[in-house]
Amino acid sequence: MKKISCFFILFFTISFNAQNKTFYRLIQYAEKTPESQTKNIPALSKYLAKGAKTKKELVQLIYYWIALNIEYDTEAFQNNTINDVTAETTFLNKKSVCSGYSILFKEICDNLRIKCEVINGYSKGYKYNGEYLDKTNHAWNAVKIYDKWEFIDATWGAGECFENSNGKLIFEKQLCLRYLLDNPEDFILEHLPENSEWQLLEKPITMDYFFSAEMELKRIDRNGIIIN
Repeated sequence: MKKISCFFILFFTISFNAQNKTFYRLIQYAEKTPESQTKNIPALSKYLAKGAKTKKELVQLIYYWIALNIEYDTEAFQNNTINDVTAETTFLNKKSVCSGYSILFKEICDNLRIKCEVINGYSKGYKYNGEYLDKTNHAWNAVKIYDKWEFIDATWGAGECFENSNGKLIFEKQLCLRYLLDNPEDFILEHLPENSEWQLLEKPITMDYFFSAEMELKRIDRNGIIIN
């Protein structure tokens, strides 16, 4: 038993270190993107492709680049002046809301022939306090890697929003890996697609269950939210 345990620990350590090396290699590649490669989306797509060894790494690079370079447009969100969320506008302005993030992510994937969809739905994000939502409020992506669909939320992966003492919405950049290739069972705790097929669950849940107390407890448990 000791030999098996030691082997497992050694394997886990090697695997963990390998993942760390891959992460730092990719994040540094994204950080060092030359300005000449950011003049348009096709140029950026080609640059990112050169830094990836696998399709999974390429998706990770897209996620990292967007998280590092696109800011959440707090002014447009707070003033409800959301207009142009095309991939081109988001790319050029380096700022958008969730629709812009997800559309840009898909545009880069399309350039690289990676199957990707923009998913609209309900989310339990900024200022959510357990209420039942009557209309969609978020957008994210699903990507297909090696015949398997997985979820991406590049908006939430880029940082967090909070209000300052004057009530102004502030965006704080903070790379979050939780929403990079997340599994359906965890992703559904905070994201409910408008089209139930995109839950990617064997047994899709209802909208009522998504907003139920039971689901809220599961979400709190996963996020480690402290209730005073």
